[in-house]
This record gives sequence, C-alpha cells and structure tokens, in this order.
Amino acid sequence: AEYAFEMKDLHSGFDTIDAFLVKAQRILQRRKARSGRSLELQVQAILSEEKIPFKSQPRTEAGNRPDFVFPSQEAYDDPAHPAELLRMLAVKTTVKERWRQVLEEADRIPTKHLLTLQEGVSEGQFAQMATAGVRLVVPKTLHSKYPVTVRSQLWTLGDMLEDFRSIVE
Repeated sequence: AEYAFEMKDLHSGFDTIDAFLVKAQRILQRRKARSGRSLELQVQAILSEEKIPFKSQPRTEAGNRPDFVFPSQEAYDDPAHPAELLRMLAVKTTVKERWRQVLEEADRIPTKHLLTLQEGVSEGQFAQMATAGVRLVVPKTLHSKYPVTVRSQLWTLGDMLEDFRSIVE
C-alpha cells in the first residue's frame, strides 16, 4: 500500500532537495509510528494472554497518557490504593533521548518500566535511566547487545510479567 501510494510522487520527481527530504521524512515518520503501534499491540496481546490486568492509554496527571498502567485506571486514580501495588509500562522500539518522556507519565509510580527493542545503549545512558527510576525491559535475545556491565540489571519480558503478576495476586 505504501509503495503504491508514494511511488507516483517519487516518479514525478522533486524540484528541490528540501522537497525530497520533507517527503522522505514523512514516509519515515509514518513507518516509525506504525512500528511503535505494532509493538504496543503485541505487548497488549501478551498481557491479555497472560491474564495480567491493565489499562492501555490511561489518563494520568496533567492529561499524560502512559502506554499501560497496572492493574487498572481505577486503582491508579484511587489514592487509597498503595502506590507500591501500581506499575506503568512505556513501550518504545528505540529509546535514544525519548526515554525521558516516560518520567512524567505516571507521578504515583516511582519506577517506570520501559520495554524496548533497541539493540543496546551506552553505560552512561543506562546509568542515567537507572538513576531516574527507569527499569529497562529488553527481550533476552537482545541482552548480548548491551554492555556487559549492565546486562545483569536488564529485565526480560518474563521478569516484567512475573513482577506485574505479583501486584494482583
């Protein structure tokens, strides 16, 4: 579909390099958005299959919308519900500097879980994340792409699911 949709413009050419770059950027942004949304949907399917209660795209403070809160929107909104029994998960195909966005998404939850498919981060970036309260969740098959010094601190999807189950049992 994308090929058919975009090829007409590509074949007709561009008057300037800037026009070409704008078109290329739009195509890349659309692809990244689809990739990110696909990952969110896959995580949602896993959570449902594992029967872990969650709310997708809940509203938190200041209208923020984390990808997921656990166990529910109602639990998050209830000040009597213990904060230590709440979790939040952000899902990003890559983290780069965008990991900082998750810090503001759920004020009641001090540790922010961030699931990514990124193949490695630097020791410095990992240290910044850990200091800020971000727990990195990475598929086990990608752990070898991370510095040896941080691998033991990475969580697998299984680690995360086990932790999320623990707050509802």
